[in-house]
Amino acid sequence: MRDQKSNLEEVYDDEVFQVLLDYEVTRSKRYPAHISLVHIEFIPSGNDKALRFASQVFATAINSHMRSADIPSTKGNEFKILMPATSTNGLNAICERLISVFKNSFTTKEGQSIAFSINIGGVSHPGGESLSRESFLESAQSALKQSKQKGPNTYIVIGQ
Repeated sequence: MRDQKSNLEEVYDDEVFQVLLDYEVTRSKRYPAHISLVHIEFIPSGNDKALRFASQVFATAINSHMRSADIPSTKGNEFKILMPATSTNGLNAICERLISVFKNSFTTKEGQSIAFSINIGGVSHPGGESLSRESFLESAQSALKQSKQKGPNTYIVIGQ
């Protein structure tokens, strides 16, 4: 069901992600459970050869640090990861881990070096009737914007 970017990493496209987001938000409203969303923007740096593989390298790194229940999506140089059953504390831990992972440069299969600067916006909600799909997405976008204002390799988490 995931849109394969290569044989190593699988990421949903935005259309499928929106359907799964609707499902998870509805489920979290009906059966109150924490739900979190990470919105990541990345800027790769390296030579032209390495930059051709930037999305694949980034997706591989992200996928190696996700749980099987997490739902990744990509569109251009942005990633979203929906994380069911993840509280604000868990979201902060994940953001810290991702910042740590992307401090290092990566090597492509062809031996090219590539580095990433990232900004992360995250939102967490305890579930229940106050959860709204629109405000959930808007909060993640707002947190990403605030992270970009702070500078590269930062994150902002908003608890609703």
